[in-house]
Order: sequence, then C-alpha cells, then structure tokens
Amino acid sequence: MPKLLEVRDLTKRFGGLTAVSGVSFSVDEGDIFGIIGPNGAGKTTLFNVIAGHFRPTSGTVSLGGQDISGHACDEIARRGIARTFQAVHVFGAHTVRENLRRAQVLRWRHSPRGYFSSRKAVADSARLSEVAEFIGIGSVLDLPAGGLAYGLQKMLGVGMAIMVAPRLLLMDEPAAGLNSSEKKEAGRLIRRLRDELGMTILLVEHDMPLVMGSCDRILVVNRGEPLALGTPAEIKADASVIDAYLGEDYDFA
Repeated sequence: MPKLLEVRDLTKRFGGLTAVSGVSFSVDEGDIFGIIGPNGAGKTTLFNVIAGHFRPTSGTVSLGGQDISGHACDEIARRGIARTFQAVHVFGAHTVRENLRRAQVLRWRHSPRGYFSSRKAVADSARLSEVAEFIGIGSVLDLPAGGLAYGLQKMLGVGMAIMVAPRLLLMDEPAAGLNSSEKKEAGRLIRRLRDELGMTILLVEHDMPLVMGSCDRILVVNRGEPLALGTPAEIKADASVIDAYLGEDYDFA
C-alpha cells in the first residue's frame, strides 16, 4: 500500500544556489511528521515544492501513489494538499466568514460565480461554521479579518486550509509569533486535527516542545540536505542534530 506522501531524491535549485538537495522521506496516513533545522536549511522551499509553488529541479513527489511533481498549486490543492504559512495570509478587508468561503472555492472545479450559486455552497456553509467553532473563531465570523489579534489571524489561516478538506495539511511554523499560552494551544490544535478530524500533518516548526510533543517522526535538514530521520526520542539523542542545530544545552521543556 503506498504511503500518503512520498518524496524521493527531491532537489530544488535557484540558478547556482541549491536550496534542497536529495531529500527523501515518506509520511503515513494519520501521522504528524515534523521537519526541523536551522534557518535557511531549506524547509520552506521543500514545502513550496510539495505544495506546487515551485517546480522541482529533480526528484518526485507522490500523493497516494500518484505523481504530483510540478503540478500547479491549485491542482495539488484539489488533489488533497493544503498549507498554512509562517506569516499571516488573510484577506484583511473581508470578514472571517468571507475568508473561509474563499478557501472553499479552491475545491470547486467550475467558475467561482457558479460555486456561490450552487447547492454545494449551501451545504458547505454548515461546514464553515463547524470549522470556525473547531478552531476557536466562531464568535468572530462577521468581523473583518484584518482587525483580529495576531493569534486569531494565525488560527484563521489554519481554518482556511481546513476548508479545502485536505488529505495532507502542510503547516509552516504555526507557532511563529505566538506567546507561550498560544503556542500550547497551537500544539493542542495540531493533535486535535489528527485525532478528531483524521488529518495527516506535515509540520515545519522551531518550537521544540511543540515538535517533540506532537510528532510521530521528525526529519532534520541542514543546508538543504537530510541530516537525520527518526522518532522524537531518537532525534533528541542524535549527536549530529545536537551539533548542527540544537546544541548541548537545548531545553525541550
């Protein structure tokens, strides 16, 4: 049975710069799979190739056994991959509800105008409310997204990704810019996405307590290349990871 996601010998170059070099890994259905490494290690570039924002220079990306390498990002979204971004990406002048509805349109293969007049849009409106309540923004659905606190805007970004109903959710530094209590809530939400909604998650994150407390397996990349792959316990004890990234005195608490 094929893995949900398989990345094989993936390389991405920008002119003479190699951002990702020979990266291979696979993700099982229902896993929370982490990718960590120093700034500039190629983590976000790897995400962008998987999500279709960049074409790979070489190597392959497969979803459920189907090669999706180099497909456009909207087609990849329809095939079942959604992503969040490190920075806030919302339509600030529009309400939270309108932001979530815009995300739903990605699944519609016809014109956006046809979507909003379809019976499917009516059915989706109930799901929109359910998603908003699940991520804790149900009480602000009719407020402008740009006026929300930063943490709520980050949650809205997660909600927009969920509205695509992905088989695989890519989360790029969901804890970036959050305070300590918000980071703990983000960790709980990631686990709930898997445990309650059945989502498979690929996570890039620098917050080690969140990573170690959430992930089933972790890939460490350094200078665009794979450095280590294993369980959280194995990664914590790996001398090469400690030397290149974590340091001897890193606090996992």
